[in-house]
Amino acid sequence: MLFKMAIRNVFRHTRRTMITAVAIGVGLMFMIMIDSLFAGVENQTMRNILETDNSELVLYPAGVFEDRFMFPLDTLIEDASAMATELQQKYPDVISATPRLRFAVFAMAPEAELFAFGMGIDPETDPKVFDLQNKIEEGRFLEADGDLVIGAGLAKELKLELGDYVLIQTRSRRGVMDVREYAITGIANTSNPLINANAVLITLADARLILQAPAAASEIDLHVKGDPKETERLEILGSEIGKYLGADFELYTWLDLNAGLFEIAGQKKSGGYLIGLIVVVIALVGIVNTMLLSIYERIPELGTMRAMGFSKGNIRWMMLMEGSVIGFFGGLFGVILGLAVVIPLTEVGIDFSSLMGDFEMPMPIDLHYRGEYNFGYMAFTFFLGWIISTVITLIPAGKATKIEPSEALRST
Repeated sequence: MLFKMAIRNVFRHTRRTMITAVAIGVGLMFMIMIDSLFAGVENQTMRNILETDNSELVLYPAGVFEDRFMFPLDTLIEDASAMATELQQKYPDVISATPRLRFAVFAMAPEAELFAFGMGIDPETDPKVFDLQNKIEEGRFLEADGDLVIGAGLAKELKLELGDYVLIQTRSRRGVMDVREYAITGIANTSNPLINANAVLITLADARLILQAPAAASEIDLHVKGDPKETERLEILGSEIGKYLGADFELYTWLDLNAGLFEIAGQKKSGGYLIGLIVVVIALVGIVNTMLLSIYERIPELGTMRAMGFSKGNIRWMMLMEGSVIGFFGGLFGVILGLAVVIPLTEVGIDFSSLMGDFEMPMPIDLHYRGEYNFGYMAFTFFLGWIISTVITLIPAGKATKIEPSEALRST
C-alpha cells in the first residue's frame, strides 16, 4: 500500500517530477559523456603510440631512459639486430622485435631549415612491430638504403614534395659532422602528430653508416602478446628479460615511457567527473526542494495518515520510495541521454583539428576524438543516480516525520 501511495504522490505533480528527473538525467549524461570521451582519447593515444613510436616493451641501455629525448649516441645497444632475434626466439610472449636507431638531425631545404629527429628502422622487422608502412600518404615506405620518408607536417614546413631533395645534417657517434642529400621517397601522415611534424625516417643500415655505429641501435622494441593495458603482465615479462640480459640493460613498458601524458589525461578526466558530479548534486538539491514542497502541500494529508495509525517509520518509507521512483526515472533518463550522445561520439567522433589551425600538438594525440562504449559505467551511473536520489530523500523524510497529527489537522 505504501508503494502505491508513493507512486500516486510522485505523479500527482507530473511536471515537477519530470523536471527533477530530467535534471538528474542531464548530470548523469555529462558523466557518461566524459567517461566515453576520455576513454576514447586514452585508447586512441595508446594505439597511436603502439602503432608508431613505442611498442609494448622497449629495451634500452642502462642509464639512458632519462636522457632518451636527447638521442645520446655514446651509449647504444651493440649487436642489436642479433639481440632482437634472440629475445624473440627465447620468449614465446614476444611476437616480434625490431631495433631502432634515433638521432637528432638538421633538415635543410631550399626555402627552410628545421631541427627534427631521425630514426633508422629496419624495413623488414619494423612492420612486424609497428604500422608505419600503412601510414604513407604519398610515395612508398622504406624499401632500400638511400630511401627517405618524411612526416607530412615536416614536409609542409620545409615546403617539400615527393621526389624533392633534402639535406640531412647530423653528428656521428665520434662527433664528426655529416651532411647527406636524400630524395624524398615517401611522405608519412600518421595519427601521431609527433611523427608527422618531426620525423625523418631512413633505413637502419643507412643510419648506422652515417652515425658510425655498425650493428648498434638506441632501443629494441618488443611487440608482446595480450592486452597492452595489462601493464603488470608486461612488467613481469620485462623483469624476466632484464634478469636474463643483466644490469647493462633496462626495460620499460609503453606506459612507463608516456606516464606524464596519461597522468595529465587522468587529471583532466577527474576534473570532468567532478563537473558531472556537481551537476548531479545540483539536481539532487532539486529533489530535496521537490520533496519539501510536496510535504508542505500535504501537511493535512500526512496528519490524517498519522491519525489513522501510520507510524513515523511508515511515513519515512513512503517518502524514501517517492525519492527512489524519481531517482529511478532520472537514472534511466540519464542513461538514455548518455547513449544518445555516446553513439555519435563513438561512431563519428569530433574533429578539433580545424580549431587548432597550424598548431601541432606536442604529444601523440589525434585531434579527431572518438568515444568508447562503456556499458558497465552506464550501469554504474544509473545506480548512482538511483541510490543517491533515494538516500538524499532522508532529509525531507525527516522533516515529514516531525509533523504532529494535531498540528497538521489544524492547518486544514
